[in-house]
Amino acid sequence: MAFQISPDAPRIYSETFQIRSYHVDVHCKLTIPKLCSFFQEIAGNHTVACGVGWDVLQDENVFWVLSRLKIDVKKYPEWCDEITIRTWSNGLNGIMAVRNFEVLSQSGEVLITAISMWLMVNTKTRRLVRANEFMRDFPLNTDRLYEKNPDKISALENPITFDAVPVSFTETDMNRHMNNVSYIERIINSYGYEFLLEYCIRHFEINFLKEAVPGEKLAVQQQKTDSGKYLNSLVNIDGETEMVRTLIKWGRIE
Repeated sequence: MAFQISPDAPRIYSETFQIRSYHVDVHCKLTIPKLCSFFQEIAGNHTVACGVGWDVLQDENVFWVLSRLKIDVKKYPEWCDEITIRTWSNGLNGIMAVRNFEVLSQSGEVLITAISMWLMVNTKTRRLVRANEFMRDFPLNTDRLYEKNPDKISALENPITFDAVPVSFTETDMNRHMNNVSYIERIINSYGYEFLLEYCIRHFEINFLKEAVPGEKLAVQQQKTDSGKYLNSLVNIDGETEMVRTLIKWGRIE
């Protein structure tokens, strides 16, 4: 397949999602991992609609990886709700591609906003590829949901470290590395059941630093900051290498 942007490629792409029972937690509210799965799905579908989806990129020996993501939750969708997610590209910022997400209720209320930054990687060498050629004709929308792109998250100091667990088969995606959502699930679950019964995520940021592959043993680390926020990392305990860092602000369940 030739790499060519479709002439009728949409600048803003949207899809409607029904919140199913397997998308929600014990509070019947959409979970952050499932939300991120929706983001991943719609981002990929936008590239397909533009004529440059995963299969086309595979022919070019490249694929997109999520580098940074920031989410703000005003209100959580609940079981049986119907939501619309809109997404669009702001183009390149250096070597990173910037993509926005906006989650709307059926009445048009903005429930959640998010901004993400993506890197292009060579499938064979696993090295970064400059995406200028691939983004040259990609349809862009200049609307921005945030004044600033996601920042680099500060390193943890004297964190609590939990038990290490190997990357499993079900945590691995079609690019043969740990799926973005699997990192997030591990970090959220490290807070424990009782904590999660009382608190939900209001602000979430993640930096993906290095890809993890099946068999690697990863441990969650956690640190509470003076501002009442929490920093987390997921670390390969053998090489003491950080795979991801997160910054989370929790709020009481409403």
